[in-house]
Amino acid sequence: MKYTDIGGIRASRLCLGNMRIADKPIENIERLVNVALDMGVNMFDHADIYGGGTCESMYGELIKRTPSLRKRMVIQTKCGICAGRYDLSYNHIVQSANGSLARLRTDYIDVLLLHRPDTLMRAEQIARAFDELEKSGKVRVFGVSNFSAQQIDYLQQSLNQKLYFNQLQLSPTYCPIIDYGINVNTPVACDVSGGALEYCRKNGVTIQTYGTMQCSFTDDTGYFYSGAFNTEHADKKYFALNFMLGGLAQKYGVTPEAVAVAWVLHHPAGMQAIIGTTLDKRLALYKDCCEVPLTDTEWYDIYKAAGHSLP
Repeated sequence: MKYTDIGGIRASRLCLGNMRIADKPIENIERLVNVALDMGVNMFDHADIYGGGTCESMYGELIKRTPSLRKRMVIQTKCGICAGRYDLSYNHIVQSANGSLARLRTDYIDVLLLHRPDTLMRAEQIARAFDELEKSGKVRVFGVSNFSAQQIDYLQQSLNQKLYFNQLQLSPTYCPIIDYGINVNTPVACDVSGGALEYCRKNGVTIQTYGTMQCSFTDDTGYFYSGAFNTEHADKKYFALNFMLGGLAQKYGVTPEAVAVAWVLHHPAGMQAIIGTTLDKRLALYKDCCEVPLTDTEWYDIYKAAGHSLP
């Protein structure tokens, strides 16, 4: 595993996402966490809404059982999504952080992200919330999720803390943040992310990718599929991509899953990849992702095999 220093936090390049663990037995999640730690994964991604708070509570139970786990973990959580709306008010941010602390059974959160941009957000309220949470020692560093360049810039000018993270969807099959930079000044250019990739690179904001193995499409029969692109359901559409990943996996002596994540990590933006599996045996497939020496040519080969074209 490789690590990066972000705001004084030593964080693994591969992170474990915990959006879908709420209905799993606690023993399964305990095994998953231990496998992650054994692999060198030390960053664990949560949100206050995941499982209605249950996902955080499950980690709280693990920390209660084995208090020494906490020092081995970089715990990240998010706030701002409410029923039917977004809320980045001072009250909601502080209340959400306190709720996460209680559920996680910890005195501090390593990383707090604003989950989605709120068009009604008041920067001065967010600044006040961040100041209070930092001063009290409840949050170490801050970031955002799904924010555009201009939204980050607008917020950053009012904060006393640097925004260290921006969590964005990215996979070989879904990469508009990359497509836009490749297709500048072409008829197909479409800036979905508001220039987030280039802004983050310029300003030292670490991009965390979610949906790293995901795709979605409607096939010829009208069936809508949403899930991993390396499954039987998706293989017809992404045969070329899976064939390419399989060939590179054989070349480098790793799994196709490790190659897919290596594609994300190869980008010079220095991204982190979040994997949301709930199975320890699936997580183990990614253990060599930081050791795959992809070339730039192979990176582009994967990009094109996923169905993207170059102008």
